[in-house]
Amino acid sequence: MQIYRSRSSQVWGWLCVGLGALILLIQLIGSGLEQIHVALGIAVAFAAAGYAAFLRPSVAVGEDHVELRNVTQTVVAPFSRLAGLEAHWSLELVGDDDKKAGAFAAPSRTGRDRVRPAEDGKSAEVAGLITAAWDAYRASADTAVEPTAASALGHPPAPAFSRRVDWVGVGAVAAAVAGLALAFLA
Repeated sequence: MQIYRSRSSQVWGWLCVGLGALILLIQLIGSGLEQIHVALGIAVAFAAAGYAAFLRPSVAVGEDHVELRNVTQTVVAPFSRLAGLEAHWSLELVGDDDKKAGAFAAPSRTGRDRVRPAEDGKSAEVAGLITAAWDAYRASADTAVEPTAASALGHPPAPAFSRRVDWVGVGAVAAAVAGLALAFLA
């Protein structure tokens, strides 16, 4: 499985973590443990927000699926249910049920992570990575989809993508909020 994170997200994430550590260090050098809860709260808020918003989100490409890990949600998109992808402003996967799933980790076309446009017009590096894996999947597997028992009975088909809560991301967001509460409400 190949995991993609944009370079700019990694830089911003580590900058937030470093800024949090620097705030805490300056507090300890300047005043010691007096009013440490303010610096500790701000440091935790910066570090947790940087981790949740920039370091955690990713796009993982496997042999038969794509996994989009966003701030608080993970979306798994099997290639067998993928109808297309769009990479104009950000990466969006389109399912065979016309539902879309966006990737927080993929850069927009205006970012520095832009790669020269491919023949099909997709400019983001991750779009090319997904397209290559999707092409390999279609070439190696018989992708003819048999109707399911549910659709044969007239029931609506299952959603193309499965979505679940990313509890690590939720925890990081909660830690950032708790840090701000510690800094300004205590």
